[in-house]
Amino acid sequence: MLFFINLLNRVICAAAFLLSTSVIGLSENYANATGVHDLRIEHLRDPIQLDCAKPRLSWKIHANDSDRNVMQASYHVLVASRAELLSPEHADLWNSGVVESAQSTLVPYEGEQLRSRQACFWKVRITDNQGRQSAWSDIATWSMALLNPSDWAGSQWIGLKEDTRDSTLASRVNKTLKKELRSHPSPLLRKDVSLAKEIRRAMAYVCGVGYADFFINGKKVGDAVLDPGQTNYAQHTLYVVHDVTDHLSQGNNAVAFWLGNGFYGQNIAFEAKFGYGEPSVRAKLFVEYTDGSSEEIVTDESWKACVSPTVFDNVYWGESYDARREIDGWAHPGLDDSDWQMAVEKQSPCADERLRPQLLPPIKEIKRLDPVAIAQVAPDTWLFDFGKNIAGWIEMEVSQDAGDVIEILPAEVLDKATGRADQRTYGGAPGAPYELIYVCKGDGKETWSPRFTYSGFQYVEISGLCCPPSKDSVSAVFVRSDVERIGTFECSENLLNQQYAASLLSLEGNWHSLPEDCPHREKCGWLGDAHATADLSLYNYDMTTFYRKYIRDIEDSRRKDARLRRVRPDSVGVPTMVAPGKRANRIANIDWAIAYLILPWRLYVHTGDAEAFRTRFDHVKDFLAYFRSFKNKQGVIENGLGDWCPPRWDRKAAPEFMECHPYVSGTAFYYQALNIASEVASVLGDEEYSRECLAEAGEIASAFERSYLHEIEDSGRKHYGSQTATVMALKFDMVPADDTDARVAGLVFDIDVRHDGHHACGIHGLRHLYTVLADQGRGDVAYEMLTDTTFPSPGYVLSCGLTTWPERRWEWKKERYHRNSFNHPMNGGFAAFMHECLGGINPSCSQPGYKHFDLQPQLTDQIQWASATVDSPYGVVRSEWKTESRVFQWTIEIPCNTTATIFVPCSKTSDLYESESLYNEDVTRVQQAGQSWMTFDLGSGVYRFAVRSDSRR
Repeated sequence: MLFFINLLNRVICAAAFLLSTSVIGLSENYANATGVHDLRIEHLRDPIQLDCAKPRLSWKIHANDSDRNVMQASYHVLVASRAELLSPEHADLWNSGVVESAQSTLVPYEGEQLRSRQACFWKVRITDNQGRQSAWSDIATWSMALLNPSDWAGSQWIGLKEDTRDSTLASRVNKTLKKELRSHPSPLLRKDVSLAKEIRRAMAYVCGVGYADFFINGKKVGDAVLDPGQTNYAQHTLYVVHDVTDHLSQGNNAVAFWLGNGFYGQNIAFEAKFGYGEPSVRAKLFVEYTDGSSEEIVTDESWKACVSPTVFDNVYWGESYDARREIDGWAHPGLDDSDWQMAVEKQSPCADERLRPQLLPPIKEIKRLDPVAIAQVAPDTWLFDFGKNIAGWIEMEVSQDAGDVIEILPAEVLDKATGRADQRTYGGAPGAPYELIYVCKGDGKETWSPRFTYSGFQYVEISGLCCPPSKDSVSAVFVRSDVERIGTFECSENLLNQQYAASLLSLEGNWHSLPEDCPHREKCGWLGDAHATADLSLYNYDMTTFYRKYIRDIEDSRRKDARLRRVRPDSVGVPTMVAPGKRANRIANIDWAIAYLILPWRLYVHTGDAEAFRTRFDHVKDFLAYFRSFKNKQGVIENGLGDWCPPRWDRKAAPEFMECHPYVSGTAFYYQALNIASEVASVLGDEEYSRECLAEAGEIASAFERSYLHEIEDSGRKHYGSQTATVMALKFDMVPADDTDARVAGLVFDIDVRHDGHHACGIHGLRHLYTVLADQGRGDVAYEMLTDTTFPSPGYVLSCGLTTWPERRWEWKKERYHRNSFNHPMNGGFAAFMHECLGGINPSCSQPGYKHFDLQPQLTDQIQWASATVDSPYGVVRSEWKTESRVFQWTIEIPCNTTATIFVPCSKTSDLYESESLYNEDVTRVQQAGQSWMTFDLGSGVYRFAVRSDSRR
């Protein structure tokens, strides 16, 4: 026993050191104080573009390191039109007074009516459950966007009148149509303006379709690229808000735009079907002077326009840039633009009331990668390897003669025979190769990167170079939506760490204002791909505004057919396969359409925000009514696309490898939809409808059992015909509670015997496979599968040199050439397992947003330690454990104003220690899947538990 106590002391010291040196945690400013920090409004820090009449305020609470069970007892919020008015006596917009409440997230603003462009300053203080009052928080701010369509009055959509490009590079051949097609031009637009007075504040509201780079006095405004984000433009178009106070000055100024086609002007790829129109821009600048007067600058037909040096741009085919056509000083005041055309008014993409501020994180240049290898592959051609499969573009520095043409071919893979860049994984659907072309200006050192296109790549082949390139002459630029990282994971098994990293890299490379399927071939927001990765994304990134935008994209894409008109005559429609955009946009099968329920539901569970459902619950009823109409006489659903992309599967050549029939998985998804609808109805107060959904779900489960259950003769094992079906039944609680073990045994039999220890799932089954195994006490099987390196395991994929998850599982080492996309995040959704099971962090559905959560790490003897964190809406949730010298050591962190249910793997209370002492609090002993647990609730604080490993069973 003395040995155990001494060891326990060393454990606690080590755990304390780990905690104090962690990456995610409270700063030194908060280490010894009780207070409030990280103020947000509608999940955003200091936004300048809010469009809701009653925005919701959130904050986090910090306490002394030694404090535990800290809860908020009351709050006091002040909101004012100027910072100097933020006192209880002078707050002119809202003084909440002391409100007795524990709510510290999404507190509705209840003050004066807010007007367009209103600037608001706010702060908060709280009193905790021990009677301690915090100091006032630091001041946070927000500003309102343009709330009324009339706010855009006077401004026009403007663009280029005449396409004057005379370059042969302005067109390329669509190989599908066997036709040469010309992209829309990329125009420059400018206007000189004179501001006569000293400026107090200036705000710009810019709506560009497809992309608009904004310049004032020669400098680009902001660091966003590919801006604004893609939408269903006829339904909603996004505008971007900039504070340009520091960009404008008294006197002469120039305001300018450089427009690109983006998805709006996509008029040549995919059989030239999916465009909306030519690039155009609408903008309005509001300038306030220090004397109280104001002035407006608007886009109209007084602006000048000309074609830009970007002579060709298309998001699928690439970009051509002729540097000889650059116009020095084009965005500076005083340019002689007498030979420019007058801008002309363009058709509006949507009604003014459908213009919305862009609230999701903008796309930015996130990081730069140097090449890890450079090789000459032809006399004037070099191949660059950047080591990882990313999305974005390259930046290149050259010094060559005027008119020299440099061709840049990015690729995910190399041709196995030649070692050259191979775009076969890009597919042929876009109709042409993706290529970047640069024509040199010839006046010394030139630096260039594309402006209005992006692609996925690890390799870049550059031809036309006159001399060997240096390592620092070409870099890869990783470009994606700038969502904030909030989660971490690491464990003792390096192969799992590599799979986690590959899953996140796959996600990040496919965030360009929507969750894409791939960043090169299609760049589409397929709904099935999106919901397969929802939890992985939410554990690791702040997806709130990103997903809220995408949920609206799904809503805007809804359609109706004769079946829907029959069952829900007044419905606007049900989801389509892809959102946003026009490609492949038929009504979705249930396994794709359910993203419209899963995404807002999981967003609610992880953030506590039910807003995505509040105004859309009738749409949920439309969804259920539509797919209920596919129910056959046996009570199962005859609808589904299927468990997409299982190993070796090909829709035409090898359909037998999709072992789960689409109707089986479709029925399971309908069951899940009913349960989500029941939960949401209860949250919204519709208990009657909640009960109706639960009752129907019970009927579906019974029909599923009758129709699909198989028994393995004389073995006691049962399954539903495939790994995916059995996994979904177990995960969705469709299985009779008293017969779960038989289904688990059937699943393991399928894995071990029928598939030699491997998975046979597509994206739907794979998402939950390892989590189900761990939750059912078979984490050992999950571990063996994840650490195997033979085909088709995740380990095999990584052993082939991939850094992201491919679309298909082929035996790459035996294939003559590469095919299908090498970056499809849908196949990485399983990595939520790292947080769910190895970290054991699971937010509660009944107290969402981590107001309450479970901590229950699922252990295996093969993993010695694991660490997982999530920066929740209340603060950091941490689970760090290791097994050393027969002692299980577990450090957990619970944020202030939350509680957690703890499951410690322990069979005897006499073996459970916390912070050097025997844990004497009330505990409940439970048995789950052959594992003994001590369970109890805890309030906020840092806790360090230790259990002798022989007490874990």
